[in-house]
Amino acid sequence: MTERNELINDIQRLKVERNRLLEQIKEAEQWESVSWDSYHALVDHINAMEKKQKIARNYWNTSQQDIKLQFESVLDQNNRLKKVIAKKRYDLLESELDKLTEEVRQLADVLGIEIDELPQDFPFFALPAEEIDNE
Repeated sequence: MTERNELINDIQRLKVERNRLLEQIKEAEQWESVSWDSYHALVDHINAMEKKQKIARNYWNTSQQDIKLQFESVLDQNNRLKKVIAKKRYDLLESELDKLTEEVRQLADVLGIEIDELPQDFPFFALPAEEIDNE
């Protein structure tokens, strides 16, 4: 009878051990599932970042071309204005100056700058820098 009781106890202990191992397997499978979800989320994130970088590069290339063309237009108009002044054709000065102003406004638009928001009294680059106290 003792041997039978020992066998029953062994069976019970083995069942408990089996149940514990099954729980560990179930938990491991859940962690595996979470890991795969995290992996796929990371892959999606990386793909989205690569797509953003590609869009940014395309935007920069396009913007760079637009900026270059607009700078050339401003320079051309500036040269025309200089010629008007050099030839002393003051009757054309106002219209040429208006054209130059419009070219500068278009350049500011391409650069994403609001001309009306810039200081009117003096150029924004002449604003005093913050002083740092070295004490």
